[in-house]
Amino acid sequence: MSTRLPRRALLAAALSSPLLLAGLAGCSPPVPSTLKIGLLVPQSGPFALRGKDLLNGAQLAVDELNAAGYKIRGQRVALEIVSVDDKGEVDAAKAGAQSLLDAGVTAVIGPVNTPQAVPVIPIIAAKGIPHFFTATATSLNQLGSGNAFRLLANDDLQAKAMASYALETLQAKRIVTIVESGDYGRGLSKAFEAALPKGGPKVLESFEVGAKDEITAAMAQKLKAANADVVVLFAREPQLVSLFGALKAADHTHVTVLGTNVVRNKNVAALPIPVDAMVATATAIDASAFPNGKRFLESFQKKYNSAPIWGAHYAYDAVYAFADAAQRSDSTQPAELLVTLKRIDPMTRVLQNMRFTEAGEQQYPNVAVYKVERGVWVAQVVSASW
Repeated sequence: MSTRLPRRALLAAALSSPLLLAGLAGCSPPVPSTLKIGLLVPQSGPFALRGKDLLNGAQLAVDELNAAGYKIRGQRVALEIVSVDDKGEVDAAKAGAQSLLDAGVTAVIGPVNTPQAVPVIPIIAAKGIPHFFTATATSLNQLGSGNAFRLLANDDLQAKAMASYALETLQAKRIVTIVESGDYGRGLSKAFEAALPKGGPKVLESFEVGAKDEITAAMAQKLKAANADVVVLFAREPQLVSLFGALKAADHTHVTVLGTNVVRNKNVAALPIPVDAMVATATAIDASAFPNGKRFLESFQKKYNSAPIWGAHYAYDAVYAFADAAQRSDSTQPAELLVTLKRIDPMTRVLQNMRFTEAGEQQYPNVAVYKVERGVWVAQVVSASW
């Protein structure tokens, strides 16, 4: 006499077969033993300090994850940093992006600045892997294919913060702007002017300069003739240094200079400040401002025998966000990683939140304003609402 097992029991027996289980597991791509994360940042040239800062932050995260026995689907996976020096130059950044892809990286962090990010983002997008960057020009995410993730606030919010601070705190009456030619400077300038309220102070003069240009004596004389009380600088450190010299030579130093995140560094803070005040917005908030920043700073100091100078914790948390997405999706496939990164609140160690929107922007981006006081930048206000 034979006994027929119920269909449910037959299915359970079949699924218990080791051979069948092995076949089902084979349906998913195997988990690699090593995941490579590319760092495309300047390690030489004028932006080397910021680039090395990001590289050090990412390496610290990788070391911690490896030491903790990082796993995907129960399998031990080693994380590895592959770095390329883009020298802060467009051609080097383009070549570096391709070399990282050729090396088989699963994600990329960088570039630091907008001019390099513009050509690099489409190159990485063609591969479809997660791409994290700190460049702030608002249009950058649109150059990707749903794989671009900005780690900081974009320039539209930064421009709003600058306009708000200029009017409400600095009580600006006569504003002059200095604008770097290209997407970065022009985008910020346009957003800044749009944020100025109707009927309020407007930009009296605007000077456009190239990335390697200096502020001339003629520009300084026009600043003086306009009796500018606030000079808004949508340019970089070399232009700021020349601005200080030109204003001093023109004997027009009773003015506040308001810069952006690209000039808020230790080099600028250490300069003799010949004007009434030097302030700058920052999309990269100091690690010390976050509750968990102390532990990160201690670990960074122990590993590198120095403190971070800028945004090391953003690259550090980007590595943790990527690693978290891979674990939660049980996959290292680009399409699944991208979906997961936009679905979850990624695990971070320093930042309180790194939630990405569908467009790859920060859901809750902060912008701070810092002022140079006795050779250091001192936070004045931090907010996500301007």
